[in-house]
Amino acid sequence: MSRTLDQLLADEKPELVAQAQAKATDILITLQLAELRERLNKTQSEMALTLGIKQPTVAGMEKPGRDLKLSSLKRYVEATGGKLRLEIDMPDGTHFGFAV
Repeated sequence: MSRTLDQLLADEKPELVAQAQAKATDILITLQLAELRERLNKTQSEMALTLGIKQPTVAGMEKPGRDLKLSSLKRYVEATGGKLRLEIDMPDGTHFGFAV
């Protein structure tokens, strides 16, 4: 009988699950950057021109697993015409949100 992902994760060490989730989050962020750019019909070269950097640097920013600085992420989002907001969910259930 096959098991669900939640069932498989329940059998793993919590620190291993946390590491895997952090890595997955990093990969999703970079994939979503490329998706954002593509939705706006912009090329990496166009993004590079707007950001004042070279195209390979944009490719590096979009590379899965890349750990971007918040300031780099902000510049990237602003180059698409967007504004970056940071949402924080606290363990006690409270939420904080602010523009970066």
